[in-house]
Amino acid sequence: RRMKKDDVKEIFRASTTVGSVTTNQIVRIKKMHDKIGDGVNWDFNYACLLTVASIVAGLGLATNSATTVISSMLLSPIMGPVIGMSYGLVIWDLPMIKRSARNELLSILACIIFGMLIGVTTFWTEMAKDWPTPEMKSRANRVTFLTGFPIAFFSGLGVALSVLDDSTSSLVGVAISASLLPPAVNCGMLLVMAFIKDDNWTDFHGFEYNSGDNSSYLENTNYSQAAIMSLFLTLANIICVALGATLMFRMKEVLPVKKKVFWDDLKIARRIFQGRATDDGGEVLTVRTIQDLLRPTYSGEEIVIPAQPSPSHYQ
Repeated sequence: RRMKKDDVKEIFRASTTVGSVTTNQIVRIKKMHDKIGDGVNWDFNYACLLTVASIVAGLGLATNSATTVISSMLLSPIMGPVIGMSYGLVIWDLPMIKRSARNELLSILACIIFGMLIGVTTFWTEMAKDWPTPEMKSRANRVTFLTGFPIAFFSGLGVALSVLDDSTSSLVGVAISASLLPPAVNCGMLLVMAFIKDDNWTDFHGFEYNSGDNSSYLENTNYSQAAIMSLFLTLANIICVALGATLMFRMKEVLPVKKKVFWDDLKIARRIFQGRATDDGGEVLTVRTIQDLLRPTYSGEEIVIPAQPSPSHYQ
């Protein structure tokens, strides 16, 4: 059917309806929940990817290699917690929101530390004679910061589609456009330069901008300010990506467009986590009981979906 004005209003309208949940819906929601959750969890794979991506980004920034910096964006796992925050907001899964926010902040802190380590170990080499490189400058000026808002927001729209529609090629493009990891590493490297060059940290007079020669930005300010600008760029990108992804989750859920069944299951998941799901007899199901079915249980290396009891089991 054609899209109507009320459909657009529905995107921003809170859902309060109570509805029944079938066993098949619980199984589908569990699959979707586990898929999003895998990108949120801080495990061995996540830590390894974060370490590798941070080192690659730092070396790319230090040697002014745009190709290397782009490679670090593709390796970076920190988009996962951002999507987890957006998904958790849409279905109001508070534990996932908290876990995603915590892991994202820890990831950014780890990137800054890796950046500082790379700065300390390479500042004394020939590699650092041209510091700050154009790649480092481009992530520490006001123009990049301001243009980062719309880029990150629209990237968030794209990443939400890519995750639930399994569009890997689109996800690669979003990873490149939404630069989350390199600015955080850049922040750590610039902090090292600020300490070595003994910047005046209290002289925070703003970010100077020369419209005629943007490349000379860091010649007109100190490294501590540039490091803070890089950190602000990272945080702004994270917030805008999360807002864009949240909006797309809602748009694809409520608008009358062609979509996979997982998008319709978002409102079912929201009923579960808000305590508005019922069984076939109209009895409200226990949220904790259904959430136990959504959590993965491990048997060796495989995730096992628990056997689905009849609806009367939840009463």
